[in-house]
Amino acid sequence: MAWLHTWAGLIVSWVLFAIFLGGTLACFDKELDYWMRPALHQLAPGPIAMDAAATTLREMAPHAETFYLRPPSARDPSIHGLVFEPGKTTIDVALNPRDGTRIPPTVGGNFFFVLHYNLQAGTPGVYLVGLAGMLMLLALVSGVIIHRRVFKDFFVFRPQAGGQRAWLDGHNLTGVLGLPFHLMIAYTGVIIMMSTYMTAGVQIGYHGDLAAYYAALSSTPHPVEQHRLPSRVASLNKVLHDAVQRLGGPAQYLEIEHVHDASITISALAAGNDEVAGGRRNLIYDGTDGHFRGESESPPAAYRTYQFLSGLHRVQFGGAAIRWLYFLLGATGCVMLATAAQVWIEKRQRKAEAAGLRSGYGLVRALNIAVIAGMPLASVALLWANRLLPGNLAVRASWEAQSFYAVWLLATIWAVLRLRRGKPWRELFGMTAALLLALPLLNALTEPRSSLLASTVDHDWVLAGVDATALAVGLGFAWLAWLNTRQRKKVRRDARIGAASASSHAARPREKSA
Repeated sequence: MAWLHTWAGLIVSWVLFAIFLGGTLACFDKELDYWMRPALHQLAPGPIAMDAAATTLREMAPHAETFYLRPPSARDPSIHGLVFEPGKTTIDVALNPRDGTRIPPTVGGNFFFVLHYNLQAGTPGVYLVGLAGMLMLLALVSGVIIHRRVFKDFFVFRPQAGGQRAWLDGHNLTGVLGLPFHLMIAYTGVIIMMSTYMTAGVQIGYHGDLAAYYAALSSTPHPVEQHRLPSRVASLNKVLHDAVQRLGGPAQYLEIEHVHDASITISALAAGNDEVAGGRRNLIYDGTDGHFRGESESPPAAYRTYQFLSGLHRVQFGGAAIRWLYFLLGATGCVMLATAAQVWIEKRQRKAEAAGLRSGYGLVRALNIAVIAGMPLASVALLWANRLLPGNLAVRASWEAQSFYAVWLLATIWAVLRLRRGKPWRELFGMTAALLLALPLLNALTEPRSSLLASTVDHDWVLAGVDATALAVGLGFAWLAWLNTRQRKKVRRDARIGAASASSHAARPREKSA
């Protein structure tokens, strides 16, 4: 079990760290979206322009058959438009809720959400994340078995000890603190994509027809095309208003099917913010005159169970308090993975020093620094790029993403070059701290109306919260940089004392035997 715990965790620890950090930041993906879209800040009050937003989507995708429009919410004041057109790139845009025009693009917090579930690598990334999730489950279960003093060790933390002891105490502490959460998040993360990983059921039950499989899961009847143009199109504003009245709460999104056909249909799904599994009710409207047709049946029990497990992972319920809980527990997972990778190399310090940098030990040391210290730096660089890139840049969102990859690559090169004689941990942690602490200042200089002071005066706590969190996390990274400096000084002092002791012992004359 000790062998299984070590190797099941180590071989994917760097991938898992990227997954955990991306997922932790994605707890506030919509808040990051809002911060990264200054056009949404200080919006004038007014009606929601759902019809104008639909017109914008029609102009962007004139041949698409299905549109999705998500109305503004407390977490996201924009209208979110989504279009899936066969054979073309998915259109995913934020639209101004007052006039339906397109807001300047940004990768937003959704970048970290996608990084979390497929490493920004498409289908191969989905499989790699699934494999990492399964190995994490093995590491967690075997870790519980081998740590017989697991709860006793929870109350032992000795950072002043330095070296392997401090790293191991940190690993035990964060591992026990977040154990139920880590087990839940790993299991549900694998479950979400089970139809991708385990295709036998779809192959046998539906002869490999994914469309038929998803149609069976859905309780919403799909309209039959009439192959003629609609005489008119119902107002989405009126449909949304009626849906909110019937649901007794907000709608998560409007789905418009068969946009260019007389069979056009509009569906309104309940937001279900108070339910782990999300909205259950789905209202159906005629797309030509907007009259209410009825409510679809509740999903099957098996699919509702899947929605519950998926909802536990996606944390779209319970408000800000639950998201902060997930954020903090996700951070403990990052620390657990970081300390685990470092414990492995600390246990083999002498072998690592003897083998040198051009060895497997050198590779592990370089990967530890590049991933654990480099990825947070790249994440902050993404926010800086959002404020520094010109607003009218044609491929602005792509440049933001490229800035993340470029800084991460530079951090990796720096880690390798400074591994022998430099202090890469301290330097990368210090740079991350500096960028985080300066982020509110950059925000104030580039977007004065979005500054921490302005957002506090306007009681825009979402906008102010991003800057305040950057300051708090920046102080944490500054402490890590200082702690690393202190530990290096202690190691050098102990080495000098040990060398002096050995020298005096060698110079002392040997006593004559009796």
